[in-house]
Amino acid sequence: MRFHEDTIFKIEGQKYGQELIEIINIKGKILKVHQTEYGIVDPKMYKPDLVFELEDKIVILEFQSSYVDVNDKRRFRFYSAIIDQVKVKSKKPIEVHVLSTAELEKTKYYKINPDSLFPIYIHSLKSIDGDNFISKMYTKITHEENFTEKELLMITLFCFMKSTRDINETILDSAELITLIPGLGKEMAQFAKGIVLMLCDKFVEDETLNVKITNIVGGNMDNVERYAEKYAQEKIDKKYEEIIIKLNEKGFTIKEIIETLNVSKDFVEKTLAN
Repeated sequence: MRFHEDTIFKIEGQKYGQELIEIINIKGKILKVHQTEYGIVDPKMYKPDLVFELEDKIVILEFQSSYVDVNDKRRFRFYSAIIDQVKVKSKKPIEVHVLSTAELEKTKYYKINPDSLFPIYIHSLKSIDGDNFISKMYTKITHEENFTEKELLMITLFCFMKSTRDINETILDSAELITLIPGLGKEMAQFAKGIVLMLCDKFVEDETLNVKITNIVGGNMDNVERYAEKYAQEKIDKKYEEIIIKLNEKGFTIKEIIETLNVSKDFVEKTLAN
Protein backbone atom coordinates (compact mmCIF):
# COMPACT_ATOMS: atom_id res chain seq x y z
CA MET A 1 0.00 0.00 0.00
CA ARG A 2 1.05 3.60 -0.56
CA PHE A 3 0.12 6.58 1.58
CA HIS A 4 -0.64 10.09 0.40
CA GLU A 5 -1.00 12.38 3.39
CA ASP A 6 0.98 15.11 1.64
CA THR A 7 -1.77 15.40 -1.00
CA ILE A 8 -4.62 15.76 1.47
CA PHE A 9 -6.37 18.35 3.56
CA LYS A 10 -4.37 21.55 3.83
CA ILE A 11 -6.23 24.85 4.46
CA GLU A 12 -9.11 23.72 2.25
CA GLY A 13 -9.81 20.87 4.65
CA GLN A 14 -11.82 23.15 6.91
CA LYS A 15 -14.19 24.19 4.14
CA TYR A 16 -14.70 20.82 2.48
CA GLY A 17 -14.45 18.91 5.73
CA GLN A 18 -17.59 20.76 6.81
CA GLU A 19 -19.43 19.45 3.76
CA LEU A 20 -18.09 15.99 4.48
CA ILE A 21 -19.30 15.77 8.08
CA GLU A 22 -22.70 17.15 7.05
CA ILE A 23 -23.09 14.31 4.52
CA ILE A 24 -22.25 11.83 7.28
CA ASN A 25 -24.69 13.64 9.64
CA ILE A 26 -22.16 14.80 12.22
CA LYS A 27 -23.39 18.04 13.78
CA GLY A 28 -21.22 21.10 14.43
CA LYS A 29 -18.95 23.69 12.85
CA ILE A 30 -15.33 22.83 12.07
CA LEU A 31 -12.78 25.28 13.47
CA LYS A 32 -9.63 23.41 12.55
CA VAL A 33 -8.47 20.27 10.74
CA HIS A 34 -5.70 18.37 12.51
CA GLN A 35 -5.17 15.75 9.80
CA THR A 36 -1.59 16.58 8.90
CA GLU A 37 -0.49 16.70 12.54
CA TYR A 38 -1.13 13.07 13.37
CA GLY A 39 1.51 11.12 11.44
CA ILE A 40 2.99 10.19 14.79
CA VAL A 41 3.21 6.42 14.65
CA ASP A 42 3.04 3.72 12.02
CA PRO A 43 0.72 5.53 9.57
CA LYS A 44 -0.82 2.36 8.21
CA MET A 45 -2.12 1.01 11.51
CA TYR A 46 -2.01 3.64 14.21
CA LYS A 47 -3.09 6.94 12.75
CA PRO A 48 -6.58 8.45 12.71
CA ASP A 49 -7.99 9.07 9.24
CA LEU A 50 -9.30 12.58 9.96
CA VAL A 51 -9.39 14.76 13.05
CA PHE A 52 -11.70 17.79 13.13
CA GLU A 53 -11.84 20.32 15.93
CA LEU A 54 -15.40 21.62 16.20
CA GLU A 55 -16.72 24.42 18.37
CA ASP A 56 -17.77 22.06 21.15
CA LYS A 57 -15.78 18.84 20.60
CA ILE A 58 -13.01 16.99 18.79
CA VAL A 59 -14.19 14.50 16.17
CA ILE A 60 -12.06 11.56 15.07
CA LEU A 61 -13.48 10.28 11.78
CA GLU A 62 -12.55 6.77 10.69
CA PHE A 63 -13.38 4.97 7.44
CA GLN A 64 -14.07 1.26 7.99
CA SER A 65 -14.83 -1.64 5.65
CA SER A 66 -15.38 -4.25 8.38
CA TYR A 67 -17.36 -4.53 11.60
CA VAL A 68 -15.93 -2.57 14.52
CA ASP A 69 -14.52 -5.23 16.85
CA VAL A 70 -12.77 -5.05 20.20
CA ASN A 71 -9.38 -4.39 18.59
CA ASP A 72 -10.84 -1.42 16.70
CA LYS A 73 -12.44 -0.14 19.89
CA ARG A 74 -9.11 -0.35 21.71
CA ARG A 75 -7.38 1.43 18.83
CA PHE A 76 -9.96 4.24 18.84
CA ARG A 77 -9.49 4.71 22.57
CA PHE A 78 -5.75 4.92 21.93
CA TYR A 79 -6.33 7.63 19.33
CA SER A 80 -8.35 9.70 21.77
CA ALA A 81 -5.65 9.38 24.44
CA ILE A 82 -2.96 10.57 22.03
CA ILE A 83 -5.01 13.47 20.72
CA ASP A 84 -5.96 14.52 24.22
CA GLN A 85 -2.46 14.33 25.71
CA VAL A 86 -0.10 15.06 22.84
CA LYS A 87 -1.74 17.33 20.32
CA VAL A 88 -4.98 19.22 20.78
CA LYS A 89 -5.06 19.93 24.53
CA SER A 90 -8.28 21.91 24.09
CA LYS A 91 -10.19 20.36 27.03
CA LYS A 92 -13.02 19.57 24.61
CA PRO A 93 -14.65 16.12 24.68
CA ILE A 94 -13.35 13.72 22.05
CA GLU A 95 -15.75 11.62 19.96
CA VAL A 96 -14.97 8.76 17.58
CA HIS A 97 -17.20 8.52 14.51
CA VAL A 98 -16.93 5.68 11.98
CA LEU A 99 -18.26 5.76 8.42
CA SER A 100 -18.75 2.07 7.65
CA THR A 101 -19.29 0.02 4.51
CA ALA A 102 -20.34 -2.95 6.66
CA GLU A 103 -22.58 -1.69 9.46
CA LEU A 104 -25.72 0.37 9.74
CA GLU A 105 -26.25 3.40 11.99
CA LYS A 106 -25.63 2.52 15.66
CA THR A 107 -23.55 3.30 18.73
CA LYS A 108 -21.04 0.79 20.08
CA TYR A 109 -19.14 0.97 23.35
CA TYR A 110 -15.69 0.03 24.60
CA LYS A 111 -15.77 -0.92 28.26
CA ILE A 112 -12.80 0.79 29.91
CA ASN A 113 -13.80 -0.32 33.42
CA PRO A 114 -17.06 -1.31 35.17
CA ASP A 115 -18.10 2.32 35.52
CA SER A 116 -16.81 3.82 32.27
CA LEU A 117 -17.89 3.22 28.66
CA PHE A 118 -16.24 4.78 25.59
CA PRO A 119 -18.87 5.40 22.86
CA ILE A 120 -18.16 4.88 19.15
CA TYR A 121 -20.71 6.31 16.72
CA ILE A 122 -21.23 4.25 13.55
CA HIS A 123 -22.56 6.01 10.43
CA SER A 124 -23.86 4.51 7.19
CA LEU A 125 -24.69 5.72 3.67
CA LYS A 126 -26.43 2.47 2.71
CA SER A 127 -29.74 4.30 2.34
CA ILE A 128 -28.31 5.86 -0.84
CA ASP A 129 -28.52 3.92 -4.11
CA GLY A 130 -24.91 4.33 -5.18
CA ASP A 131 -25.29 2.82 -8.65
CA ASN A 132 -28.13 5.21 -9.46
CA PHE A 133 -26.20 8.16 -8.03
CA ILE A 134 -23.06 7.43 -10.06
CA SER A 135 -25.15 6.98 -13.20
CA LYS A 136 -26.63 10.44 -12.67
CA MET A 137 -23.15 11.92 -12.20
CA TYR A 138 -21.97 10.45 -15.51
CA THR A 139 -25.08 11.93 -17.15
CA LYS A 140 -24.13 15.35 -15.76
CA ILE A 141 -20.67 15.02 -17.33
CA THR A 142 -22.21 14.08 -20.67
CA HIS A 143 -24.46 17.14 -20.54
CA GLU A 144 -21.58 19.35 -19.30
CA GLU A 145 -23.52 20.34 -16.20
CA ASN A 146 -21.91 21.89 -13.11
CA PHE A 147 -21.35 19.83 -9.97
CA THR A 148 -22.06 20.98 -6.44
CA GLU A 149 -19.40 20.48 -3.77
CA LYS A 150 -21.69 18.01 -2.04
CA GLU A 151 -22.00 15.94 -5.21
CA LEU A 152 -18.22 15.90 -5.63
CA LEU A 153 -17.71 14.67 -2.10
CA MET A 154 -20.45 12.07 -2.43
CA ILE A 155 -18.66 10.71 -5.51
CA THR A 156 -15.62 10.04 -3.33
CA LEU A 157 -17.85 8.18 -0.84
CA PHE A 158 -19.44 5.86 -3.41
CA CYS A 159 -17.93 2.78 -1.73
CA PHE A 160 -20.03 3.44 1.38
CA MET A 161 -23.33 3.48 -0.53
CA LYS A 162 -25.57 0.58 -1.52
CA SER A 163 -24.17 -0.93 -4.73
CA THR A 164 -24.08 -4.08 -6.84
CA ARG A 165 -20.33 -3.49 -7.28
CA ASP A 166 -17.65 -4.53 -4.80
CA ILE A 167 -15.59 -2.05 -2.81
CA ASN A 168 -12.62 -2.18 -5.21
CA GLU A 169 -14.81 -1.39 -8.20
CA THR A 170 -16.57 1.48 -6.45
CA ILE A 171 -13.29 3.14 -5.43
CA LEU A 172 -12.01 2.74 -8.99
CA ASP A 173 -15.26 4.30 -10.26
CA SER A 174 -14.81 7.24 -7.89
CA ALA A 175 -11.26 7.79 -9.08
CA GLU A 176 -12.20 7.66 -12.76
CA LEU A 177 -15.25 9.88 -12.35
CA ILE A 178 -13.43 12.58 -10.36
CA THR A 179 -10.79 12.89 -13.10
CA LEU A 180 -13.46 13.28 -15.79
CA ILE A 181 -15.19 16.27 -14.21
CA PRO A 182 -14.27 19.45 -16.14
CA GLY A 183 -13.35 22.68 -14.38
CA LEU A 184 -12.71 21.10 -10.98
CA GLY A 185 -11.02 23.74 -8.82
CA LYS A 186 -7.53 22.97 -7.54
CA GLU A 187 -8.45 23.00 -3.84
CA MET A 188 -11.59 20.94 -4.28
CA ALA A 189 -9.72 18.52 -6.54
CA GLN A 190 -6.99 18.07 -3.93
CA PHE A 191 -9.51 17.32 -1.19
CA ALA A 192 -11.64 14.96 -3.31
CA LYS A 193 -8.66 13.08 -4.72
CA GLY A 194 -7.19 12.91 -1.24
CA ILE A 195 -10.30 11.13 0.03
CA VAL A 196 -10.16 8.63 -2.84
CA LEU A 197 -6.46 7.98 -2.23
CA MET A 198 -7.06 7.48 1.48
CA LEU A 199 -9.85 4.97 0.79
CA CYS A 200 -7.66 3.25 -1.80
CA ASP A 201 -4.85 2.86 0.74
CA LYS A 202 -7.20 1.51 3.42
CA PHE A 203 -9.45 -0.78 1.39
CA VAL A 204 -7.81 -1.83 -1.90
CA GLU A 205 -5.55 -4.77 -1.08
CA ASP A 206 -4.65 -5.72 -4.65
CA GLU A 207 -1.36 -3.94 -5.33
CA THR A 208 -1.92 -3.66 -9.10
CA LEU A 209 -5.31 -2.04 -8.66
CA ASN A 210 -3.94 0.18 -5.89
CA VAL A 211 -1.26 1.49 -8.26
CA LYS A 212 -3.83 1.94 -11.03
CA ILE A 213 -6.11 4.06 -8.85
CA THR A 214 -3.14 6.02 -7.53
CA ASN A 215 -2.02 6.83 -11.07
CA ILE A 216 -5.54 7.76 -12.20
CA VAL A 217 -5.87 10.50 -9.60
CA GLY A 218 -2.29 11.68 -10.03
CA GLY A 219 -0.75 10.54 -6.75
CA ASN A 220 2.44 9.27 -8.32
CA MET A 221 5.85 8.50 -6.85
CA ASP A 222 6.74 12.12 -6.09
CA ASN A 223 4.12 12.08 -3.36
CA VAL A 224 5.35 8.79 -1.99
CA GLU A 225 8.93 10.05 -1.88
CA ARG A 226 7.91 13.24 -0.08
CA TYR A 227 5.97 11.15 2.38
CA ALA A 228 8.99 8.94 3.02
CA GLU A 229 11.17 11.99 3.62
CA LYS A 230 8.63 13.52 6.00
CA TYR A 231 8.27 10.38 8.07
CA ALA A 232 11.84 9.14 8.10
CA GLN A 233 12.46 6.29 10.47
CA GLU A 234 14.35 8.29 13.04
CA LYS A 235 11.44 10.71 13.40
CA ILE A 236 8.98 7.87 13.75
CA ASP A 237 11.11 6.31 16.49
CA LYS A 238 11.20 9.62 18.35
CA LYS A 239 7.44 9.93 18.18
CA TYR A 240 7.01 6.35 19.36
CA GLU A 241 9.04 7.26 22.42
CA GLU A 242 6.82 10.29 23.13
CA ILE A 243 3.69 8.19 22.75
CA ILE A 244 5.00 5.39 24.98
CA ILE A 245 5.73 7.91 27.74
CA LYS A 246 2.29 9.51 27.41
CA LEU A 247 0.49 6.16 27.42
CA ASN A 248 2.45 5.11 30.48
CA GLU A 249 1.37 8.33 32.21
CA LYS A 250 -2.25 7.56 31.24
CA GLY A 251 -2.02 4.21 33.02
CA PHE A 252 -1.45 1.87 30.05
CA THR A 253 0.54 -1.23 31.08
CA ILE A 254 3.69 -2.25 29.21
CA LYS A 255 1.76 -5.16 27.70
CA GLU A 256 -1.02 -2.83 26.47
CA ILE A 257 1.55 -0.44 24.97
CA ILE A 258 3.30 -3.30 23.15
CA GLU A 259 0.00 -4.63 21.76
CA THR A 260 -1.25 -1.19 20.76
CA LEU A 261 1.92 0.07 19.06
CA ASN A 262 3.27 -3.29 17.86
CA VAL A 263 6.73 -2.50 19.22
CA SER A 264 9.19 -4.68 21.11
CA LYS A 265 9.24 -5.06 24.87
CA ASP A 266 12.91 -3.97 24.89
CA PHE A 267 12.04 -0.73 23.05
CA VAL A 268 9.25 0.10 25.54
CA GLU A 269 11.32 -0.74 28.60
CA LYS A 270 14.32 1.22 27.29
CA THR A 271 12.13 4.24 26.56
CA LEU A 272 10.55 4.21 30.03
CA ALA A 273 13.93 3.73 31.70
CA ASN A 274 15.44 6.87 30.13
